[in-house]
Amino acid sequence: MHHAATAESDWWLRLVERWPYSEKWLAVSIASVVHAVSLWVPCLFFTTVAKMGWLADCKLPRERKDMDPKLPKNKSRDWDALIEQIFGTILLVPLFVYLIFPSFSLVGISLAKASPSMPEMLTHVALMIIGCDFLFYWFHRAFHHPWLYRFHKKHHEYQATNIWASEYFDVVDMVFNILPGVIPGLLIRTHFVTLMLFTLIRGWQTAMSHAGYDLWFDPFNRGIFHGCARRHDFHHSHNVGCYGDWMPLWDYLAGTDVHYRAYWEKRDKAARKVHAG
Repeated sequence: MHHAATAESDWWLRLVERWPYSEKWLAVSIASVVHAVSLWVPCLFFTTVAKMGWLADCKLPRERKDMDPKLPKNKSRDWDALIEQIFGTILLVPLFVYLIFPSFSLVGISLAKASPSMPEMLTHVALMIIGCDFLFYWFHRAFHHPWLYRFHKKHHEYQATNIWASEYFDVVDMVFNILPGVIPGLLIRTHFVTLMLFTLIRGWQTAMSHAGYDLWFDPFNRGIFHGCARRHDFHHSHNVGCYGDWMPLWDYLAGTDVHYRAYWEKRDKAARKVHAG
């Protein structure tokens, strides 16, 4: 594959120039590696945290017996999820990238383009977070409709968030979980490097929101993203409301967080009584 580099000093163009195969296979290879890193590094981190008993003050409540991760059925499901994640890493994600690659050319995205500036990358990542949050909310809410829930039901076999639940999906459900992270980038014609940076960030955010820990130090769980892990854990344990991904905005505007807010207000009130007594 030959491309006339427009900037000899540009690291990305040098990579594209030296890649011996097609741009499609470059995209598939890089996206697959980025996905693998964004999935397996958090899995290793949170598995180690659980094994060592670290961050105990951040663990989310497990009030019902069916939420106990040590139950045989829950441990068995974790093994099923592990096998599926290996399968997804090796086959499904590369296949998905291979199939959607033609859409890059349709919207005018070329890999043979100089790497983006830092301001452009930050701006596009912010726009993709906003777009992803909007699309994910409405896709996710739609999949809770009785007509579509059969495609989402598998994910809700997890009654409490768990790192292995992060990619435990029906194939149709998986596709509609990936699309909100891709469509905004295509619409704004972002650089492939920026799309991969966003994918890396979203991989962590997805893992964190499923890990069962309310991390006080995670910027994607605080500020405008506050309560991300709490909200998604409530969604799994109660299977009502909290359809959002990154931010609480759409749940708040649509009124689909009322049960969640009532639940935590009750818990916080009870905790204050204990401390006061």
